Amino acid sequence: MTFFTRWLWYLLLANPLVVRTVAGGSRRMRHQWVRMGYLGALVAMVTLGLMTGGGMSGALSLTDLAKAGTYVFAIVGYGQVILICLLSPLFMAGAIASEHSGRTYDILLTTPLSNMQIVLGSLLGRLFFVLALLISGLPLFAVLLIFGGVPINAVFVCFATSALLAILVGSVAVTLSVMRAGGRKAVFVFVISIAAYLVATYLADRFGLRPNTAVPNSTTWLTPLHPLLVVEASLHSAAYMPPDADALGAYPRLARWYLSRPFAAFATLTGVASIVLIVWSTLILRWMAQGQSGGGRLGRWLRLHGSGERRRAPRHVRGNPVAWREANTRGNRTSGILARWAFLLIGLGAAATALWYYHGRGISSKTFQTMLISLLLVETAVIVMVALYMSAGSVSSEREDGTLDLLLTTPITPRQYIWGKLRGLVGFLSLILAAPILTAALVAIYTLIGTVAQWNSAMVNSPILGLGGTGKVKHPLMLIETPLLLAMILIPFVALCIMVGLMWSLKSKRVLGAVVPALSLIGLLSVVTGFCGWHAAANVPFVGPVINAFSPATSMVMLVNPWEQIEDFAQPRGSGRVTLIMAALFAGGVYSAVVYTMLQTIVGRFDHTVRRLIGTG
Repeated sequence: MTFFTRWLWYLLLANPLVVRTVAGGSRRMRHQWVRMGYLGALVAMVTLGLMTGGGMSGALSLTDLAKAGTYVFAIVGYGQVILICLLSPLFMAGAIASEHSGRTYDILLTTPLSNMQIVLGSLLGRLFFVLALLISGLPLFAVLLIFGGVPINAVFVCFATSALLAILVGSVAVTLSVMRAGGRKAVFVFVISIAAYLVATYLADRFGLRPNTAVPNSTTWLTPLHPLLVVEASLHSAAYMPPDADALGAYPRLARWYLSRPFAAFATLTGVASIVLIVWSTLILRWMAQGQSGGGRLGRWLRLHGSGERRRAPRHVRGNPVAWREANTRGNRTSGILARWAFLLIGLGAAATALWYYHGRGISSKTFQTMLISLLLVETAVIVMVALYMSAGSVSSEREDGTLDLLLTTPITPRQYIWGKLRGLVGFLSLILAAPILTAALVAIYTLIGTVAQWNSAMVNSPILGLGGTGKVKHPLMLIETPLLLAMILIPFVALCIMVGLMWSLKSKRVLGAVVPALSLIGLLSVVTGFCGWHAAANVPFVGPVINAFSPATSMVMLVNPWEQIEDFAQPRGSGRVTLIMAALFAGGVYSAVVYTMLQTIVGRFDHTVRRLIGTG
């Protein structure tokens, strides 16, 4: 073995950090459940794709089978990239949180390991589990090739895109940990930032750039910057495909390459960015450690230039002290307050902008409704993720810093503690929870004013579901009671998310150990109820909308445009609106009953769970 080969061996595969992380993580049941859940999700996507894409019909020609294969592959390919986008930050979050809480890097710097070994070991050790998930799904994609209609290069593009994305996410996580920008809040901001970037970029491409491309039905400048768009372009769909380089003759050579080869551009950008982050982390590792003592270089500068002792006027605690603490002391810094208000104002601004263009006939009613539904879904997804993260870390963080031990010595009962957590977190989330409700209210008020003023834009035509797709009805842009119905469904659902997070937080020693199962459980619930309710609403009168109301995603689509989602909504007149009201009442009531039942269960087992974790700690 040559010197270079030996050096490369101990730098990568035989790196002590890689061996420690892989050997330790492979024995954890949580990692096994994640792998099983990942494969289960892919299998469920294949099954649902076959059911909805006509792949299970009695008599299929080769052409129909190829179309079904293309449809199923698109679902599974997008699903794999989305799962990797969600799981990679959670796996890589350990590179931020654990190193920050245990000061692992300070200890590693006293060993003979080089800077490069420490950085690459932290990256490859956790990247191993993400790449193992990708490889485990390869046989499933091989089976899909039997259907035909799927180019073999699309499979490799899908896997390579997911792997490159995981490497980039891991490089960012390691860089944050090296720069000592760690902690639970950094993990939360890290995950939310990735999700927000992916959603915002996709919506900007879908509604902003794609309709105005120079070459019809071609990719855009944002395609190489988004993994889902790269996968979509690799399917060679007639509605979204890279333009020929000859059609871009007016552009510079580099721009022609960038636009005509989105996957190559994506691979180059992510690869270069990952290498730059790794090299930068290697160079500043020991420099950051030298300034870490005493709060780091920034902390010493603040102490030298600060104003001395910080003072704050005492505040009066009202009602349940736990609820007051959760509602008033969380996110009370300027950055947290600005973030919540910015979320609300940006959501309302986006809705107002879309309404302005729609009123001026800049976009059609169908495009406006699609944009509105997308905005509501993005807002709801952010709210659910914030609720799950904050509730999942609510008890776990207090157990880690010893606050829970102090609270147990006070007269506060378990019921006051859990009920206070629920009330306080709902109160804290009230500002961002108002964003989707006020967004819908803005459109409802516009519709009401337009109906009174007899604006043509306030009334639209939509096909009536139940008449074979041939009949159309003229109806308001949005029902006036839609914001109230949305609040009746969304608020109890967010309360359920908080209770699920609290349940796992009470049973877990670490925050990340509570976030993953809570997010998985709520995601599975939303997918199952959404799939069942979506088809039930279109085929089963009255009962179908009730089932559909249990999923916040599909219920929003139903509330925005029930004429196209509910069977015979307009026949007879007025009964469809009663159905929507009953569906919202029933879903909100069931969610509230489940929250109350979980509250009683958690309170009853509170002492046993806390003592069990103390005994095993």
